[in-house]
Amino acid sequence: MARVLATTAPSRGADTWGEIRAREFVVGTLQQYGYYPRLQEFIARHGGRRLHSANVVAVKEGAAATRLVVLAHYDAAAAQGYRDNATGVGLLLELAARLKRRETPYTLVFVACGAGEAGSLGARHYARSMDRLEREATLGVIDLDAVAGGEGPFVAGRAGGPSWLRDDVLAAAALAGLPLAALPAGDGRPAGVATGPGDDRPFAALGLPTVLVTSPPASRAAAAGDDGGDSVAAVESSRPGRVRAQLRTLSRILETLLTSELERRP
Repeated sequence: MARVLATTAPSRGADTWGEIRAREFVVGTLQQYGYYPRLQEFIARHGGRRLHSANVVAVKEGAAATRLVVLAHYDAAAAQGYRDNATGVGLLLELAARLKRRETPYTLVFVACGAGEAGSLGARHYARSMDRLEREATLGVIDLDAVAGGEGPFVAGRAGGPSWLRDDVLAAAALAGLPLAALPAGDGRPAGVATGPGDDRPFAALGLPTVLVTSPPASRAAAAGDDGGDSVAAVESSRPGRVRAQLRTLSRILETLLTSELERRP
């Protein structure tokens, strides 16, 4: 699914035809899976520009109204955006498909965010749109951002926020005997903690438990080179089969998590 999105809708910057094609792809795929996705359109400013974009929201009802939000931004900064973030969207869509007819203890809300590379505008809009009852009903938020193609995969919570959701993802991986680790320490932050920008950040600011799932590039140089290197051809030629293996691992871990009873903790 990640490969299809990257090649079907390349150059999908915020408020471009590429982003619109990506959004149509996500909507059509969710409809094929039996969902009734809705668009949450928004207009915002970023870098002196007025941007029009939309989030795609699909709900899988669970045994309880308590909800877990799974999100991934579908736009891309450059190239085909294969690693960042076709892999995250592909994982979100796979989870939506696999869990559609499974019994889940919680209601699952799948959100494909627009304009993620433009200051997380879609995630910020969705977070702002949540009323008090929605916030109270939200058990946690899982952000799938560049989840395959790099090192790891890793998980991280937000500095100063609850860490139990991150720890539960790690526990699910350990129970299944699958490779997953806390994001290594760096840039003055401890292991397992994210401090930079991200679509999970607006939700952490609301006091909600969050976990970032990511597979960062091996070096700063690689990250800076995303403009030409984040294509299917470049990623697959440098590490053949890595994306597929990482996505398979994360799908199993998160499917286990999303079908398990969780306990909210500090």
